[in-house]
Amino acid sequence: MPVVFVHGVAVRDPDDPQYVAAQRLTRGADWAVVEAMLREHVAPAVRPSAPERVALVRVYWGDLGAQPGEAAEAGPPALSEVDTPAALTPSELGEALQHSLFQTLPPAQWPAVVDAVWSTVSEPALRAQLAARSPKRQARWLEKQVRGRLTEAAPELSRGFGQVAADLAASNRRNVRWAMSEVRRPFREVVPVFVGDVLRYLDGRGAPGSPGPIVERVLAGLAQARDADRGAGEPLVVLSHSMGGQLVFDALTAFAGDVPGGMPRVDFWCASGGQIGLFAELGMFAGGPPEGPSERVPEERLGYLWNAWSSTDVLSFPAEGRIAGAHDSDFAFPGGPGANHMAYLVEPDFYRTLAAKVRAHCLPPGRSVRHGLAKYEEISD
Repeated sequence: MPVVFVHGVAVRDPDDPQYVAAQRLTRGADWAVVEAMLREHVAPAVRPSAPERVALVRVYWGDLGAQPGEAAEAGPPALSEVDTPAALTPSELGEALQHSLFQTLPPAQWPAVVDAVWSTVSEPALRAQLAARSPKRQARWLEKQVRGRLTEAAPELSRGFGQVAADLAASNRRNVRWAMSEVRRPFREVVPVFVGDVLRYLDGRGAPGSPGPIVERVLAGLAQARDADRGAGEPLVVLSHSMGGQLVFDALTAFAGDVPGGMPRVDFWCASGGQIGLFAELGMFAGGPPEGPSERVPEERLGYLWNAWSSTDVLSFPAEGRIAGAHDSDFAFPGGPGANHMAYLVEPDFYRTLAAKVRAHCLPPGRSVRHGLAKYEEISD
């Protein structure tokens, strides 16, 4: 049988509008890379005599995931950017003033800012005075009025030392804001796709007898793997990554009866960088909370379950004790958060270990495979 690969969230093909955003997280772990690694390392473990004949089935569901639209620019415009402040409604004027002062003053002063701003913009006489001034002078004049009321409520701001302290605090806040904006920048486009894919699956996975479109893709991939065996007697190996693990678990349990032509037995399943342990603990699989102390895939549908996670990957979790028969391995990748989550799919050591696990747990009785430096040699009794 072939090797089936089920990807996780935030994966898009090049023709998808979200491809560029998804690449911020998944760069380097495209299907071409995964396919080459599976062909080189895992296919020889499935069919040692003819690894080139092992079919590699990719279950792609990224086109069924979330498609976030373009977000509007957040926040009101700066008052200095408004051509004619007097033309704004009281609400718009108040938000612009408040935004400007929040940027320059510490939160300890914000209650006084709110009082000063909204009491100022709500006075009809003051708005008439604002309109009587030229557009270029309106913003400065209005800010002066608000600051006058602000110093009445917070006299310390009118004193030299208090003002210097406020200015230093504002400068520090600007520096922190700038630094964090650089940290957040790579995630601005990724997070809506990442979270959106999870919610899209949970909201539309359907129910037994009526699987949703994403579940149907997984079931079709398993059916394709079953039909590709053609009596060769090879093990069926499934590799999932991240959220793909939850899709596989639901397919093997709640939706097992919905596979066209019948559910094949998965001899070896590697759930890499996934959250199956977390979903089991929270009772979030399609079948609901487990009846016993842990979730379980029936033995007739699954042989060996290897949960490859990493204690340095914040998006992966152990599964032992949460899913019956799961065996954990902590890779503890040394990179950053994003790189560690994708490392399973690009690290040769991971695929070599996967191949060794397949050989150890999937070879039929009476047959073994000796792993040499340059080739795999099949030995039969």
